[in-house]
This record gives sequence, C-alpha cells and structure tokens, in this order.
Amino acid sequence: MRGIIVTVLSKSPEKAREIAGSIAKLEDKNKVEIYYRKLSPDLLLSVLVPTDYPDSILNAVSTATLSDVIIFRGDEPLNSFDGELLLLMSTLEKKSMIIGGDERIKKLASSAGVKNALFVDSPHEIRFEDLAVDKDAGFIYIDRVFPVRGVGTVMLGYAKTSIRAHDKFVSLPAKKEIEIKSIQVLDVDFEEVGYGTRIGLAIKGEEYERLKETYSLVRDNMTEKIEGKIVKLPWTVDLKNGNEYHIYSEGCYSTGIVEVEGDSIRVQLRKPLPEAKEYLIATPNTNGKMSRILGKITF
Repeated sequence: MRGIIVTVLSKSPEKAREIAGSIAKLEDKNKVEIYYRKLSPDLLLSVLVPTDYPDSILNAVSTATLSDVIIFRGDEPLNSFDGELLLLMSTLEKKSMIIGGDERIKKLASSAGVKNALFVDSPHEIRFEDLAVDKDAGFIYIDRVFPVRGVGTVMLGYAKTSIRAHDKFVSLPAKKEIEIKSIQVLDVDFEEVGYGTRIGLAIKGEEYERLKETYSLVRDNMTEKIEGKIVKLPWTVDLKNGNEYHIYSEGCYSTGIVEVEGDSIRVQLRKPLPEAKEYLIATPNTNGKMSRILGKITF
C-alpha cells in the first residue's frame, strides 16, 4: 500500500471543503479535515483541508509542506490571502493545480512566482494516479497520539518512508526509541506500507505519557540546528536577527531563533526536526497586508 497526499488551499474553507468533497469522502473532521479515496487496491488518496485558514497560517503551511500535490482555489474579489496562498505554493515548488484561470488569478499567480501550475476548471480533470510520488523522506509524520485499552499507545500519521511491523524509530521530541507493533490502513492490518500512506501504528512497550507529544518518528535523521541559504520572498517583512520564527519540514514544525548574514542563515531550533532538503519560514503574526510566509532555507 502507498499513498498520495493532497492539500486544498483557499481563503474560503467552504470552497476548499467543496473541492475536497468532490474528490474524496470526508473521514476525519478537525482543524485539518481529511478526505480519503481508494484510487486502486494499493493506492490511497488523502485530501487535506486546513479549515482554520485565513485566521491561522500554521495548519495551511503544515499540510502544504507535508503534501505531494497542492490545489488552489481563488475567488473574486481577490485579496492578500489569495496572494499569501499562491506564495506558499510557489515557495514549495510542488505539483500544483489552480482551479479556474481568469486573467486576474493568472496575473496574481505570476506575481507570486508560481511556475508550471496546471490550470483546470474542475478537480475532476486531474488524474491523481499519474501524480504518485516515488521517494523516501526517511521518517513518519505523526498528527495524533492516544491510548487504547488493550492495545497501548496508538499513533496516526503519514508514512514518508517504507515501514514494516517491528521496525524501530526514534520519537520526536522525546528522543525515545520505539518499536512498531502493528500497522493499520483504514482499519485493515498491513505488514508493510509505502510512502504517502495514511497509517495507524500500535507502539510496543512505551507508555502513552512518554509519547503523547510525538510529532515525528525518525531513524537517525534529525537536526536541532540549521545552517543554509535564505531565499527571501516578495510581500514579506525582513527577518530580524534574534527573533523567533516557525520553521517547517514536511508537516512538522518548531520555533527557532534566527541569525541572518547576507544570504546565509543559522537557526537554533527549540525542538528537533526531521532532516530535509529545504525548510520553510513563517510567522503567525500578520497585519493583514504582509505575507506570513517569509522565506525558505536551502542548502
């Protein structure tokens, strides 16, 4: 079993839900709604909708960085939130679709730096089977941890690497070695799953209280300090040395203190993150005019 992860972005949660509901079936209702659809017996489509946007940017950034595909829906009158979401899309450079394509949206997308996005009139024009990703990010993203009587600690999330029952990982932020006792996908047991699959994991041995804050399971690929090149973006404020910002990596995030010198940046993270090829920088603060997406770190 493997999967494809899609995020639908819109300044209107209702419009985003409408698109997601036309693609897949709602199964998990929260600040991030999750819709599922079996594309084939061994390929699962997950569609994520951050329903608290535009009030908060955090879940929108988290789901977008986690996803393989981003779908954007812009609606008149266009405003700064449309621009912010297009800036997020352009920064991540993932496979992207824009629903609708009038000249104003095309012009705004171009101004935000969006390249190679596919403009479609309806999500039904998209063949998700053709968008499957074959890669290994080397970790597991976790979004929920809870105790189950008779089972122990259970974690829900996404496999960003191939995993098997009895594989061992290190939990973040606690840095505790854990063993996967069993794997489920849509309540069916699996011995092994591949990249992109929505999973439920039963954890062997460790108590819930020691693991309840877990947001990622890694092998040995974690970092607490980032040094790289900063890519600054339009429509944003400048980063200030010594200030704390949100740093994102494949759905996970930590706050971190930044030091910028020219185009070089160093970040001391508050919590460890999985290693990644790039990290996105955002801030939860906004004056309603400047983008909360501030830049990205590359190497």
